[in-house]
Order: sequence, then structure tokens, then C-alpha cells
Amino acid sequence: MKALGNLDKFEPGTKLKSWLFTIMRNTFYTRAKVLGREAPGLEENVSGDTPVAASQEVAARAKEVQRALEKLPPHYREVLTLVAILGESYESAAQICDCAVGTVKSRLNRARHQILQELGEDSENEATHV
Repeated sequence: MKALGNLDKFEPGTKLKSWLFTIMRNTFYTRAKVLGREAPGLEENVSGDTPVAASQEVAARAKEVQRALEKLPPHYREVLTLVAILGESYESAAQICDCAVGTVKSRLNRARHQILQELGEDSENEATHV
């Protein structure tokens, strides 16, 4: 709906898929900010989602993961978001990021390792400590 409403802002000659992904990504970030500001337990909330009480452990772990994601370089974070979170194929992620499929795979692998290392769950570290 946003893309159709702003079709006049699309620049001919650019990649439509990239433009649409940018709208989708910005909508996701905006929604995440709104959900972060809402107080759990309100009967009517802005997002329309039913609040669910989370345990402190889950909330703390989610913050750790979020901090680890924020520490990733932007190009790693974008590929991780496209492939691991949004479920895009390597090929479509490569088109969106305007790079080779091998680059997408490499960035995804490095992003996963950095996240695991930041969370203290790197499989290589576990193997050496056992």
C-alpha cells in the first residue's frame, strides 16, 4: 500500500525490487520502534497486537541479541535480515544488495559467526572448552 501511495516518488531507471525492499525495511524498523514504546498490558495499543507477558530471561536475551545485531556492520546486518529473518533466497538477496551470490553467502556466514561470538555461543569456542 505504501509503495502504491508513493509511486510518484519511484525514479525510473532504478531497481524496483530494491525500492520496494527499502520501503519494507523502513516499515519494519518503524513498527519495531512503536512496539518498543508500548506499555505491555494496555487494552488498546497502537499496533493492534495483543500484549503477551514475557519472562525476564526472555526479555534480557532479546536485548542481548538486539545489541549483537546493532554491532554488526550494516552490510552484514542487511544480508542477515534478508536471508535469515525475511526468508529471501541468496539470489534475490544478491540482487537487492547489488552483489554476487557468493558475497551474500560470505556476509551471512560472517554475520552469524559474529552474532554467536558476541552472545558467547560460538561453536568453535565451545569445542575448545569441552
